[in-house]
Amino acid sequence: MVLVYHDGMDVPRQGKAARRAGAGRPTGRGGAEGEGGRVNQKRRTRAAIVGAAKQLLDQGVTPTVAQAAEAALVSRTTAYRYFPTQESLLIEIAMDVDVDEIERLVGEPVDAAGAQERTRRVLDLLNQHVFDEEVKYRTALRLYLDLWLAAVAEGDDAPVVREGRRRRWLEQSLEPLRSTVDDEAWNRVIAALCMLAGGEAVVVLRDVCRLGPDEGRAVAAWAAETLLRETFGGSRRRASR
Repeated sequence: MVLVYHDGMDVPRQGKAARRAGAGRPTGRGGAEGEGGRVNQKRRTRAAIVGAAKQLLDQGVTPTVAQAAEAALVSRTTAYRYFPTQESLLIEIAMDVDVDEIERLVGEPVDAAGAQERTRRVLDLLNQHVFDEEVKYRTALRLYLDLWLAAVAEGDDAPVVREGRRRRWLEQSLEPLRSTVDDEAWNRVIAALCMLAGGEAVVVLRDVCRLGPDEGRAVAAWAAETLLRETFGGSRRRASR
């Protein structure tokens, strides 16, 4: 199965390419040539395309997928697997630029005493961005779902359709507390916090729970506070103190 995305080009899905690249190779867990290695390579390729597109945009060029592929030294066929249309690429760039404020916050130094508060701020700031730009984030979510479904339909068992920024932000914010819990607790709390922020969380808060932006952010903040206190101890200082 192929899809015609651009100028009549037949573009194979990620699954076929992944099977060709992985033919005859070991699939040991976490190995450079196993599933972990393939997923990481896909993430690097996707990030390279987005990075190149952002550089073109900074130069005053509205990048096409083909231009971004050339600048990233990636084949057009590969680029179109990740971004089938120019619109999908531009949406991803917009999403990336939209969170510059969060990137700056996460990049600031933080110690163990401030790690939980930093994490709460990152989570709430992300949700604020999503509520403020709800249409854009819902559009991006639709794109991610379409790409994932198409890749799986073609047999890709490890599709990469997004960067997964929120996990990186949360891990970096909580890093000073990493040594205080075991691996299982660490992975569990990061995964649980990921569910409380971003487009998917806002869809649930809005469509399922029927909450407005302020109520939705408050619920997510309360849940994050509960998770952090249960995992690492301590609590947010009350405003009256």
